[in-house]
Amino acid sequence: MNPTKMKVILIWLMVVVPLGWGVMQSVKKAMPLFQGSAAAGKP
Repeated sequence: MNPTKMKVILIWLMVVVPLGWGVMQSVKKAMPLFQGSAAAGKP
């Protein structure tokens, strides 16, 4: 693998890993909101 390809992969990992972590944290924090609204809609 040439150095340029390795650099691109490293940069992508530096972007994707924190981005994925942030998305997962947002989903975890939002889950109670969706569960609460679904429970409130039941008769």
